[in-house]
Amino acid sequence: MSTLTELEFLLVSNDYATLTAVSGGVKKYGAKLGLVPTAEAAREYLERKKIDGVFVDMQVSGMAGLMEAVRKGTSNGKTAIFAVVQTAGQTTATLNAGANFVLRTPLSVEGVALHITIAKDIMLRERRRFFRHAVNLVVILKDSEGEQRGRIINLSEGGMAVRAVKMLKQWTVLEFAMELAPGVDLSGKGQVAWTSSDGMAGILFQTLRGMGRGYLGAWLAGREQLSRKTEEHESPR
Repeated sequence: MSTLTELEFLLVSNDYATLTAVSGGVKKYGAKLGLVPTAEAAREYLERKKIDGVFVDMQVSGMAGLMEAVRKGTSNGKTAIFAVVQTAGQTTATLNAGANFVLRTPLSVEGVALHITIAKDIMLRERRRFFRHAVNLVVILKDSEGEQRGRIINLSEGGMAVRAVKMLKQWTVLEFAMELAPGVDLSGKGQVAWTSSDGMAGILFQTLRGMGRGYLGAWLAGREQLSRKTEEHESPR
């Protein structure tokens, strides 16, 4: 888990030279790349998928508005944005609109790859925050309507998916408590971000009490390490 080959990028451009350079840079890491030609198509794409990095060609109409919308969004609000500009004079406005990095044309495969390398810590940290590990843990949920037991289906640094006996209401703020591992209790406050008709709900963590953040981080790191060892053992030699 958390390798550059797992990253997924989106390019918003209709310029062949830009496509060639960006796709070549992304390919160096074995990562995935989606392509859309307009700001409207990019908005629809980003509403459906969690993306690690977005390359926006500032020659395309509506790019500043797109970047602002991305930053105000939820799942892609902290994605790395790489803006492609024609002149140095565009740099300040582009950064103010939400870009993390600015690349000048003409682009090169090496230049794109270098910027991905520089941004990798940002992207991998965000991916770890959202990557959900499958679990089967009991959780106690308490809101204004009472307390109930639920089952955690998956868990990440930023939240968890649970199946509760009584349907949770979207946007409800609640208290939760679980035993993450023998002798390691995790409790805090979260908000219900989504629900489904089969009793599932996604809860985003707002606060974790005591050493909770450290306990969860250590637990996730252990799961990642175990996952990598399993992949290495199962991969053909």
